[in-house]
Amino acid sequence: MSNQNDSYYILLKEKIGKKKEKGILRTTSSKVEILPGTLLCLIDEETRDSRIIWVLETVDSDNNHVEVSCAPNDTGQLTYNEFRLLLPIPVCQERLSIFQDQNWLKEGASLIEGEHVLVSLKGLPDLPGTIRYKGELPSSKGIQFGVELAPEHRGKGTCDGVFRKKRFFTCDTNSAVFVAIHKLRKDVMFSSQHRHLEQNVYQTPHIDNDERKMIDQSGLRIDDRIVWLSDNGPEFGVVKWIGILPDTHRRDVTVGVEFDNPVGSGTGKYKNHRLFFAKPQHASLVPILGLMKASEYLQSMGATNESYPEPEIEMHPPPVIPSHLQPTPVNRMSSDSFLKISFCSHLCSILGSFEYIVMVILIFQMDSPYPPREPFSPRRSMEDQPQTQGVNPLYEYQKAQDYSSRVEPGSGKDSYEQLVSRNRNNGSKSLPPADPDLEVGSMVEVMANPPLYGVIRWIGTLPDQKEPIKPIAGLEMEEEISAGTDGTFGKHKLFACPPKKAFFVPLYKCRKDKRFQESGARGGMGNNFGSIETPDVGGNISPPDSLDVEMIVKNVCGKQKGIQGHHNSCYLDATLFAMFYFTTVFDGILYRPRTKEDLPEYEDVKQVLKEGIVNPLRRYNYVRADKVMKLRHLLDKLGNIPGMMNEEKDPEEFLNLLLGQITCTDPLLHIRQDDCKEIQQSFLYQLFIEKDERLVLPTTQQLFELSFLQSKVKLQERPSCLILQMPRFGKDYKMYKRIVPSMELDITDVLENAPRECIICGDLAYYECKECYNTHGAGLNTIAFCESCKDTSHRHKVRVNHKWQRIAVPEEFIEIHNQQKKMKGQHPSIPREKMELFAVVCIQTSHYVSFVKCGKGKEAPWVFFDSMADRMGEQSGYNIPEVKFCQDLLTWLSEESHSEIIQRKDDKELPEDIRRLLCDGYMCLYQSIEVSMFK
Repeated sequence: MSNQNDSYYILLKEKIGKKKEKGILRTTSSKVEILPGTLLCLIDEETRDSRIIWVLETVDSDNNHVEVSCAPNDTGQLTYNEFRLLLPIPVCQERLSIFQDQNWLKEGASLIEGEHVLVSLKGLPDLPGTIRYKGELPSSKGIQFGVELAPEHRGKGTCDGVFRKKRFFTCDTNSAVFVAIHKLRKDVMFSSQHRHLEQNVYQTPHIDNDERKMIDQSGLRIDDRIVWLSDNGPEFGVVKWIGILPDTHRRDVTVGVEFDNPVGSGTGKYKNHRLFFAKPQHASLVPILGLMKASEYLQSMGATNESYPEPEIEMHPPPVIPSHLQPTPVNRMSSDSFLKISFCSHLCSILGSFEYIVMVILIFQMDSPYPPREPFSPRRSMEDQPQTQGVNPLYEYQKAQDYSSRVEPGSGKDSYEQLVSRNRNNGSKSLPPADPDLEVGSMVEVMANPPLYGVIRWIGTLPDQKEPIKPIAGLEMEEEISAGTDGTFGKHKLFACPPKKAFFVPLYKCRKDKRFQESGARGGMGNNFGSIETPDVGGNISPPDSLDVEMIVKNVCGKQKGIQGHHNSCYLDATLFAMFYFTTVFDGILYRPRTKEDLPEYEDVKQVLKEGIVNPLRRYNYVRADKVMKLRHLLDKLGNIPGMMNEEKDPEEFLNLLLGQITCTDPLLHIRQDDCKEIQQSFLYQLFIEKDERLVLPTTQQLFELSFLQSKVKLQERPSCLILQMPRFGKDYKMYKRIVPSMELDITDVLENAPRECIICGDLAYYECKECYNTHGAGLNTIAFCESCKDTSHRHKVRVNHKWQRIAVPEEFIEIHNQQKKMKGQHPSIPREKMELFAVVCIQTSHYVSFVKCGKGKEAPWVFFDSMADRMGEQSGYNIPEVKFCQDLLTWLSEESHSEIIQRKDDKELPEDIRRLLCDGYMCLYQSIEVSMFK
């Protein structure tokens, strides 16, 4: 990080920057997308066309610096303290949001130890706490906050004041958190007066026994969600205050509400008295009898509301109500009719369907238990502000009599409260326990008819949840449901998922998805993955070395072949199919025994991968999706990449997670930059290059050499497998319209210690001159020279200032080479190091497929694989994978066909499979011809 005298900025617009020469895999010339919210440090100032241009450098914790040129209005300037506050925020968009809210940023800068704040944790927003530490934390940069949660929230934190083995303060176990500024706000509600006002309403001297009784009977408490029926329909809000209005002669109990929509006329201030705090134009004062709880309203509507899902509703069809008793729409319903239907709805959860209909008839025959009310009209405005949009639900009304006094003794009509009380006393049962094995990431089914399937994304207690407190599961469902949200419950965002896919239910109503349990009966998953089962296969199953066309068409190709896709798994299906079907280059991870450094679940991953996926694929040519789902569950549980269970990912994310984090495999690539002793390791190589407009139809050989040349890097040793990522940014932007995968990849000229031929005389080369690239021909093999040819070539006036480098040639090879040259009287041939293409993974519109070679050798046939080629059924159906034989692939990829490909300007003129191979290439996989096992 630069010192505090530097100028700091935040990017406001998306830009393209250039990587600096600080890494081996990425060069100064490679273009990188820089998102708004990126933090920058000014390193230079230029003037272009009378415009001031700033040259800035990105600043992050990985020292991954990128230069970008910006006009001053493309950035926002930061003070050093503001920069340090924003630095720990990991997401650019969240960082930008804080910067744009200057009050939030200034508030964060002014916060000190001992200050009361509200902390937003995952699934638990706005928890009150006290700052105990402010400053930098070990292994991280920027200002962060250590917060001790309030006593009522003990156990909801993550530590006791210790961060990475260093103690910053002391508190109870799991009662503290360390967060950046985007996770906390100053608690403006905190003061003894406000706490007393909100939490001790019933001790207010203005409230006598009658008013206290009315409050108790209403059931309303601070922070309850409520509904007010306006002329335009229901309006939802939160109770912020209950009491008797000051400076009034009426003895009416009034509720202060913060509404979700701007239907109020203030912020919670009445005349000169601050009753509560709320957003402007969202606060209103409503008589206590003008409101009902949101949960009661939702139940009265007979279904869960999309914006405010109610987890307590049983997922059974509601009882049928006779058409002449159907309620009218809410915006045309009288208040009395609405409250009657609300009562009936409550009884629906208590009584059976027959009793429900009887109660509807009885209640509609009764006189209204509530007195008539006048229409809502403003009585007085809050904070003396003019009324804006919406109606302030503060209205004149006659004081209501208690409902119980309206029912005559002995009339045979029990009150609603008596019915509920009787039911609870007679039929109350303890809640069934939840499955202790369920956790975030578990695949579950909700016990309903028919069952609903999803993945647990959140477990906790809901805001405002009443007794008995029970754990709630936030599920991301497989299919959209009408009651679904995007992970929001009420006003609280508990997790993120696509709209209409989040559903909240008590955890005890979930059980493990039986579709993924091996103990299930045969065919038990037929409605979800088809009837073709793939049992686990033990032992060591090797792929065939080669197959003729007839065997491929008969055994390998067809529908219900390959790996079945399910729930955005195409990236994983296509990659696994390429890695294991016809090659053993990755088989090392299937056989390596567990070491003490491995994860405890290492053997589980290996067993699922080998016996559940690879062996059945090689023996039966088919793997059902439930086997892959088991692997995804382990990846989601053990890795640090969220969303492995159901979200779209890229193959490189999967490979780095499986090989690097979970199986701890030795890196495939060992790369060193010129004049640098440090060795960088990787599993993949991204082709970062400057676009060469002369390449009309580039091959992977050309792009591979160009990338190594421009990056000034070398491979330290020959890899067993080389995975090349095509030059493209994300799923959309491609540097070249078409790229031809080279069937063989010559890596001789990028190896550090590989012997090479002189381009002029053919003798053993001892020097290379990168500045001679494209001088004596195309390719990296044209820049190698023996000593005499190097001198001769560089006597030319255009090359006299070139800088060449010594080639490291093993002494043993030099000795053998000289002996052979002496014996034969001519320059002996020098072998080239080549790798063989065995798979290409392609992407189109976020869907991955793969082309895979069936065996080894130049003439081995190829197949095309799509894990989701077809589908059987709709929501409860399943995907049908397919493998197709690629008859003309070798012909189209030969050099003789390049001119014909160039002539076909429109991609649609190419055969479908060839078009996808040339235009949609995402990753090319090469294996060493001699090395058949992954090290």
